[in-house]
Order: sequence, then structure tokens, then C-alpha cells
Amino acid sequence: MVVVNLEPLRPAHVPQVLATMRDPATLRFTRAPDPVPDGWVEQWLTRFDGHDRHAWAVLDGTGTFVGYAVTGPVDHEGAEVELGYAVAPDARGRGVATAALLAMTRWAFDAGLQRATALVSTENPASARVAAKAGYVLEGVLRSVHHRGGRRVDLQCWSRLPSDPDPTAAGRPGQTPTPHA
Repeated sequence: MVVVNLEPLRPAHVPQVLATMRDPATLRFTRAPDPVPDGWVEQWLTRFDGHDRHAWAVLDGTGTFVGYAVTGPVDHEGAEVELGYAVAPDARGRGVATAALLAMTRWAFDAGLQRATALVSTENPASARVAAKAGYVLEGVLRSVHHRGGRRVDLQCWSRLPSDPDPTAAGRPGQTPTPHA
């Protein structure tokens, strides 16, 4: 499994984030507006305060940007968080999304959160495979969820708890990468 590092998403990452967000597959399966307006990514970044919402650049072992990872609002009282990711088009198919989800999950559990979820479009089997490889359990389908731009889609709800088996334990390839900062 590829090892990735997560570093806080900064304005310097905006060109790579914008290129990833403008990719048709990213637009289809994320909440990025289509088309992504000028200045939107910079405004979007201000939502991630490092307490209630987090955003990271996903970097490969050479420090190359290969995607971005974000949380929904962190429910500190309920100890829960939704995790999301997008992989740059030229980095897909290499295990980047799985490594990023594993890293975010480790971050969540290290922060004391007791439940991590990933919401995946039923039309995105690749992302469902990522969730499964990262040890997430399919709980069911949320029907007709407002996704973006007025489009309603069905989303699979995947979850992982700290007590769930570690998908990187003995007998499974790879290791759980840990995020920086």
C-alpha cells in the first residue's frame, strides 16, 4: 500500500486543489460546485478552522500533491466525524484514497473520536472499495440525499469504530500512515 502524508491544506495548495476539483469525476462525486468559480477554493478553505473542520493536502512519499482530504463538522460532544477525500486524476489507481482514508481515520481515533463515517455515492463503486479496504463497514443507504446543485443521490453510509479490526494488521499488506499536524 502506498504511504501518504497529510499536511494542513494551505493557500499554496490551491492550484492543485482547483485542478482536482475541476476534474469531471471529482465534480460528480463531491460537493464542489460545477463549474468551480474563480476564488471559490480560497473561500472554501476558510471553513476549515482546525477545530470543528479539518482539511489536508495528501502528499505522496516524495512530497508531491496527490489529493486532498477533509472532515465534515467534528461533533466533539458525540465524538463523531465524517471523512472525505479526492484524489488527483494522475494519482488514481495507486491506493492513494485508501491510504488517505486510513490516515484520517487514525487521526480521528487518536483525537479521541469514537466513530468515523464516509458517505459514498451508490454510483461510485471505486470509493466503496476504498472504504471497505480501509476497514469501514457498510451500514446501509441513505436515499435521496441532497448532494449539491439540487441533485439528489443515494449515498452509502460506511463507518468505522476504534474497536473494529485494523485492516493493516498482520496478514494484510501496508501500514496505517499518520497525518502531520
